[in-house]
Order: sequence, then C-alpha cells, then structure tokens
Amino acid sequence: MSDEPRRNRTGVAAAMLLLLGAACAHAPGPSAGTIAQVNVMPDFLAAWDSVRTAPRAEQLARTRQALLASHPELFGPEVFGPASALDRRLERLLVEMPRLEPKLRALSERMPGELERSARRFLDEFPELDWAGPVALSLSFGQFEAVWRTVAGRRTLVLGLDAIAFYRGPYAPVEPVVHHALAAALLPGWKGPAPAPLWWAVWEEGFPLAAVRAMDPGASDADLRLPEAGRDPASLAALARRVRGALDSTREADRGAVIGESSGATSGAGRWLSLRVGQQVLAGRSLHDAARLGGPQLRAAIDAALAALERPGS
Repeated sequence: MSDEPRRNRTGVAAAMLLLLGAACAHAPGPSAGTIAQVNVMPDFLAAWDSVRTAPRAEQLARTRQALLASHPELFGPEVFGPASALDRRLERLLVEMPRLEPKLRALSERMPGELERSARRFLDEFPELDWAGPVALSLSFGQFEAVWRTVAGRRTLVLGLDAIAFYRGPYAPVEPVVHHALAAALLPGWKGPAPAPLWWAVWEEGFPLAAVRAMDPGASDADLRLPEAGRDPASLAALARRVRGALDSTREADRGAVIGESSGATSGAGRWLSLRVGQQVLAGRSLHDAARLGGPQLRAAIDAALAALERPGS
C-alpha cells in the first residue's frame, strides 16, 4: 500500500484532535450547569383554580393539602420557624388571591428562566460561592422575598413569589432580588459569640446592597427597596452618629435602628445608611476582597465610613 493514504489519514486524525482540543478548551466548565429549582407554584395555582369559587374553608383545606402533599418541607419550621401557623398565613393569602392571582401567575411563568439567567451571571462572576441550588420558587405569605434556609439538609434559597408579586409587580427586574440574596451568601457569617455586634449587622445589611449597586448599576432605589423618605442627609448623619456610638452593642434596640421593621422612616434610613457604609468600605476594594473582610479590619472600616457619613453631604 502507498504511504499517501496513510499520511492523509494521519493528517485527518491530527486535525480532529485539534478540533476536539479547541472544543474542550471553550466548553463551559462545571459552573455552567443549570441551577436546581423546586417550583411550588404549579401545584398551588392548580389547587387555586379548582377552589376559586368554593367556600373559604374548602379553599383552605384543599390548597393546604396541595402544598403539603407536594413540598411539605417548605411550609414547616425549617423555613418559617417553630411557631409556624400555616393555616392562618394561608388564609390571609387566599383572601388576597382574587387580586394577586394575575400578578402571581405572570411572575411564576417568567421566574424559572429569569432565575437561571440571574443566578448564572452571579455564579460565573463569583465562583467562590460554591452553590448550585436548590432555589425554591415558593410562597412566603408576605413575610419575605428571599431567605436562606437549610431545608432537608441542603442550603436552599427560598423565594416568596407572592411577596415579590405584591411588592414589586409581575414584571419588575428579578436580577436585583437574586443578586442581593447571593451577595449575602458570599459573607462568611459571624464567627464570634452570639449575638453579633451592631457593626456586623450594618455590614450584613450593607454589603449585599452595595454589591447590587455595583453589579446592577441600572437598578433603581425601588428595586433595592430603598424608600425615598430614608435618604435625607441630615437623618443619615444623625443615625450614623447613633450607630457609631454603639458599634459593639448587641442590644436588639440598637440593631433595630438599622434593620428595623420592613416599613417606616427609621428602617428606611437604616437601609440607606447600610448601603452608604457598604459603598464606603468597598471603595478601592473588589467585591471579592470585601466579602472576605472581618474582625478588627472590618470594624475599623465601618467606623471610618460612619465618621464620614456623620457629615451631611459626604
């Protein structure tokens, strides 16, 4: 046999190996997998469809049965705490459903794809967050939009789609909600004796807000749940002085000045103050480096940020 065909076959094989090597070099790695999702909404909405005109007691019984039959772990103490009262919370939601349903249904339809896109963008940028789900597309009965819980032994991001639909509407950007939750998960957690001091509470509140502002510069104040009433420079300066004077406090009353209730001028100012502190601490640092800060270095940075904010207009 002539050597020519052999040389041709060798050349073809080499070319194929080069192509395969190039494909492998550009193939997405393990971090490009899909985000695991647990979706409660189809079962809940199907149950609601079947009882929308039924007496309230039947609505409650059948929707409760649907939720507990499909995902009981998402409606018990692992998510809502030991004093969980599902019937009372579910009944309040059912009262709202005739008005909330169109928003909740529209949000539920777009949420799986929006969640995948938003979470994938974050995880591609922050591979140090070693997590690929699950995310529970669930109900919070108005108590939260996004919380981290350990459910069935797995670290789970639970989204309250009813709260998102009610407070933000069905077509509001999802990315700020998802990025805020994932940025919070970047923080290592308080490692000292409980309860954590006030300066750490400011950081836990401020870092995710500052991270979203850095990652999603188009996000509005409303997207970050930052009320207009809380941004007054004089109010922020007064609160900065108060917080700075109690940085090491573990009293719930001092923590409430920053975290506060979900509404009201005080909590609005606290959320704004935490954002401003987070932005000051981030200045000159990457999000990756800032997320690893802790101990005296972080406390000193927060103290310096508050000192700057004590001067209105800073």
